[in-house]
Amino acid sequence: MLKLLKAGKKNEKVIITLFIVFLVLVLSLVTRPEEFLGLLILGLNAMVPIGMAAVGEILNERGGQANIGIEGIIIISAFFAVYVAEASGSFLAGICGGVFIGGFIAFVFALVATYGRGNQLIAGFGINMIALGFVAYFLFTIWNTPGFHILSSEELRIPKFITALGSISWIFWAMIVIAVVVYFVMENTRFGMRLKAAGYNPFVADASGIDVYKIRIAACTVGGAIVGLAGSYLSLDYLGVVTRDVAQGRGFIALACLVFSGLDFFLAIEVAFIFGLSEGVGLWLQNLPAAKPFVVHGGGYFFLMIPYVAVLFTLIVFPRRERLSKMIGETYKRSE
Repeated sequence: MLKLLKAGKKNEKVIITLFIVFLVLVLSLVTRPEEFLGLLILGLNAMVPIGMAAVGEILNERGGQANIGIEGIIIISAFFAVYVAEASGSFLAGICGGVFIGGFIAFVFALVATYGRGNQLIAGFGINMIALGFVAYFLFTIWNTPGFHILSSEELRIPKFITALGSISWIFWAMIVIAVVVYFVMENTRFGMRLKAAGYNPFVADASGIDVYKIRIAACTVGGAIVGLAGSYLSLDYLGVVTRDVAQGRGFIALACLVFSGLDFFLAIEVAFIFGLSEGVGLWLQNLPAAKPFVVHGGGYFFLMIPYVAVLFTLIVFPRRERLSKMIGETYKRSE
């Protein structure tokens, strides 16, 4: 039975990969060549904030903490990225600003969850609520707009790589590199082994001499910085605008990715591509001539919900059978 379970786990990535190939083939058959290439590029670019946020939160949850506040981290990071970029005149400074604030928020969350022994679910929910009010207030205070702020200059947008398929953000490649590096650290370093031990059974890890609090704080902070990069990408590249709901549920979709993947970095990225591609399909359907009467009467919102329907569909069709550690999200009190 154990061998069958291990075989199923290995085959799961193959099944998801084949499913993605099937989706791409179907799209290539129902669209014109130029539309298909546009959809593919849009899917790759749309998956970045979801995949990046999933990678960051997986790193955190490998250590035993669950931060549902990544939606709020994305929102605040997107805001700070635009503010710093415009204040400094550099998109690189904007990215650094978003990454820093993402790591800082996660650091505070980790302090609350460890030394403060706070409820992680409530703390994460609080981050999401604070983010909405924070960004709405400072949008009006700084730019005198209650709704949204567009980047003041196209030069502040993150440059893209021009490929044979089209323009792909270099943040996409950064996401792949980060996933590979984090995977290597988790599987081949002392820090990774200790972090997994702290996540699986913090009591045993503590008894063996591992400082569970410190290693969890470190992982949560780095994971938050990665989520901050996802927010920076949204406002400085993919959208070029910051609003109080700039994340539009992408943080929660990232949570669905990591739950489905069983905290597997690369499987989470594959699932993120499915959701990114579904977002591209929704935008493509809105622009079809036959859909214009429907869109004019408010049907555009129907197409915008396609990525969220895709989340439910994927979780139903491919239910994840691997159980996560029961200690994830639980308040841990170390021995004195």
